[in-house]
Amino acid sequence: MGELAEKFGGKVDGELIRATDWNALIDGIEGQFDALGDRLQTAQQQIETNITALADANTRLDEFGILANLVRSSYRQLNLTSARSTYAVGERAVLVANVLDFDGAPLDLSSAASRPWVDFVTVWGSLKPAPGFTSRVGTGGKTVSVQVNASGEARALLREATGSVFAEEDELEIAAVMETSIGGTRVADHFINASTPAASQISPAFAAVSAAYDRSDTFVMRNYLDGIYLANPTRAYRPLAPTFRLNWHDEFATVMAFVKPDDNPATGDSAMAAGSIRVTFRDWVHPWIYTQYLPPPPPLVADYVGTLTPVFVGGIDVALTGVFSIVEDRIREAGILGQQRHFAAVQEAMISIPPDSRPAYFDAMSANVQGGIAVQQGLAFSAAISPRQPRLTAPAAAIAGAGARGEVASANIATDIRRETTVSIQDVEDRVLVQVRAENTRLSNDLLSDNGPVRRAEVIALEASGRVAAIDLELGNKAGLELVSQLLSARDLG
Repeated sequence: MGELAEKFGGKVDGELIRATDWNALIDGIEGQFDALGDRLQTAQQQIETNITALADANTRLDEFGILANLVRSSYRQLNLTSARSTYAVGERAVLVANVLDFDGAPLDLSSAASRPWVDFVTVWGSLKPAPGFTSRVGTGGKTVSVQVNASGEARALLREATGSVFAEEDELEIAAVMETSIGGTRVADHFINASTPAASQISPAFAAVSAAYDRSDTFVMRNYLDGIYLANPTRAYRPLAPTFRLNWHDEFATVMAFVKPDDNPATGDSAMAAGSIRVTFRDWVHPWIYTQYLPPPPPLVADYVGTLTPVFVGGIDVALTGVFSIVEDRIREAGILGQQRHFAAVQEAMISIPPDSRPAYFDAMSANVQGGIAVQQGLAFSAAISPRQPRLTAPAAAIAGAGARGEVASANIATDIRRETTVSIQDVEDRVLVQVRAENTRLSNDLLSDNGPVRRAEVIALEASGRVAAIDLELGNKAGLELVSQLLSARDLG
């Protein structure tokens, strides 16, 4: 209409309206009405189209509503949390799965039969349900299914894998050691907060663990730490580089959780929600084994020196029997690591025996006893898993006894050989002397016989002496040429 007002408007009072103007105005109005009708018809068509689209959209909204209701009824929200991100080996991490409806609102869980379940799955360590929950434990401790409670929570406990074989009261005793307060700080926190295993501030915590291991009224901590050693004995061996001793070894456990409507495997339900969490466990056990517990303390070595020294004076058989009898009595109630500690103490004690208390066979016996003990230390793992082993020191005693007796026996044989050789040489000398004397006698007899050269020499000498006497007589009578002839004859006889 703005076009008509611009074209025909602007009139003032008294101004004549011509017929052409009026007719043009009417034509313009009719044109506008015709255009408006066209637009109305187009709009009507668009409205009809929109109504069809709206009806289709409503249909789809109904379908989406059904789908939304299905999703809301089939799927849940899962919040998986842990009180801390880092724990020490021996502690149990409490994993809390909180199940909500699709929109994040609390579920109506008044009916226990309709409450969903949560499957916990871990790649490290072992799982068990927290007390007070309906649950199903999977074989090997890698999975556990827990039904949520009236608050929509399901809880599981994650701990180091060795703990899976311990009863609940045993695990609580292990956890109590980790909760022990030293200087206002828990033992577990000493390990978690220390930068390296060599940090001086964790020595009291290590000492507390050693005391718990050596307790005689309960073997729970001893069995637990021995079990960790048996599960991975190579980690407790001497590292190739000393710097490795200064670093912690942390285990990273990823735990996944899946919500399901029930625990009936025949229903074939899909997961209603899923989540995951990573928890860190600090391995302080192997640094404790290598740097703290296995090196024998000086009082233990000194005690062995005082106990073993009197045993060595009774002869090698008595000494060997006594040494291993003493060692076996002391390690009978000790754990695997405790036995290793005693073996190391015996080895150090053997080289610390006072020199004036060492019999002649001591060096041979000491070397072989230490060798046997070293073999026994190497056999600790196989001995620990051998059922009903009759003696704890049998291999060491056998090796040491055979070696020590062998050395002593060889020394005795060498002495016998030297003695027999001396006797044989003396006998030969005596026989040679007898033969020499006999030969001298024979030669003497031969020389002194009537026909021997001595007798003949005596006869010739007598004859010569007689002739010389006759010559003297003749010379005295001033014999002539005949005397000269006799002298020449006497010279020939000589």
